[in-house]
Amino acid sequence: MQNSVVSCPKCGSTNIYKNGHDKYGNQQYFCKDCKRTFRLVHSKKHKLFSFPYPKCPVCGKTMQIHKIKKAFVKFRCRSCHTRDEIPTNLPQFVPLPFDSFKFFRFPIFIVLKAFVLYFKAVSLRSIRDSLNIKVSHVAIYKWILKLSCFFSILVPVDAFKVHGDETVVLFKSKKYYVWFLVEHDSNLIVAWHVSKYRDMGQVKILLEKFFGNNERTIELITDGLGAYGAVKILYKNINHIVVRLGQNNQCESKFSLFQDFVRAKRGFKNIDNLPMYVNSFCVVRNLLKLNNNDIARVICVLLSSITTS
Repeated sequence: MQNSVVSCPKCGSTNIYKNGHDKYGNQQYFCKDCKRTFRLVHSKKHKLFSFPYPKCPVCGKTMQIHKIKKAFVKFRCRSCHTRDEIPTNLPQFVPLPFDSFKFFRFPIFIVLKAFVLYFKAVSLRSIRDSLNIKVSHVAIYKWILKLSCFFSILVPVDAFKVHGDETVVLFKSKKYYVWFLVEHDSNLIVAWHVSKYRDMGQVKILLEKFFGNNERTIELITDGLGAYGAVKILYKNINHIVVRLGQNNQCESKFSLFQDFVRAKRGFKNIDNLPMYVNSFCVVRNLLKLNNNDIARVICVLLSSITTS
């Protein structure tokens, strides 16, 4: 407030002085006559970052931003000056689309059977006919979307020889690449990735999903794509073996099943759901492989993972 004298809103006195700021950064004043603290602006301070600000591990108070770097943000406690760092590239929280299975109108065994049949390249209307219940194909489609966020593949700890390859999925004349890592002995899909590009960065993401926090020496068999050249640079514990195009059979067989699944769907209506479909496809195919294509046993495994999670 330029060229104006600040006065107390209660008694009108100008015998005041500045008394710090509130938690939103607004200037506070103190009146010497009526002993009242007041502020002229009542606006909340805008948060620079969407994630919740950390609390001080010493005194428990909310910390404030101290410095902003490219990869992280430094926070500092106002009281005890304890410092903490939060990375700016935090993964987005993806909530489950449902809270409980109690909202399904049919038993969970029927819902899981539809889920398994769907990723065995059976159409929605064929699933509806095989279940022998009165349900629409749209309801079955909603079951699939709800369950696709719930399961994840398990990476075997003894996977020391894997095959890597990629295939193309078209959506509105645009190419999207689906990457698989398949274990040599068990023929299980141990990692997957979906991307718009086919470069070294995508290979790095695929291998990070496979390794996690347990880096070990492995053999990686590919068809010689130039993007896999990053393997020798980034990872010293990988022995890269190149085979001729079309002879990477472990991955080619999985991609053949995946393309059958895409053809049964007649394409995708929403490309944002593609990662969920790929993840569920890998889960179902691995379980079918481990249980000799016995759908009943696969359903029991999925049901046990739900009840124990």
